[in-house]
Amino acid sequence: MKALVLVFSILAALAAVAQDRRSELGKAYEEARAAYQALKDAEARRDKGIEPESGERQGTASGGTRPTEQYAGRQQLLEQELEMARRRYDAALRRWNDLK
Repeated sequence: MKALVLVFSILAALAAVAQDRRSELGKAYEEARAAYQALKDAEARRDKGIEPESGERQGTASGGTRPTEQYAGRQQLLEQELEMARRRYDAALRRWNDLK
């Protein structure tokens, strides 16, 4: 009888561990999905931000125009945001894959 109780206790513990694992896997999947969407959003902002905004181009002596430092700074910020989103997605994907 004690052996049967022990077996059921072990099975209950294994079921709890399996449930925790499924829960963690679900959380990791949702984080990876959210990180992927954030990455796509950052890419879209970067692509949209390529066009200079008002006041981000200045005239040159030869009659042409060139981007201002404000434009370069905005581009750098967009690239940094994209890189952060890429790192978040990579980390989330690694976590999800490690749990699978």
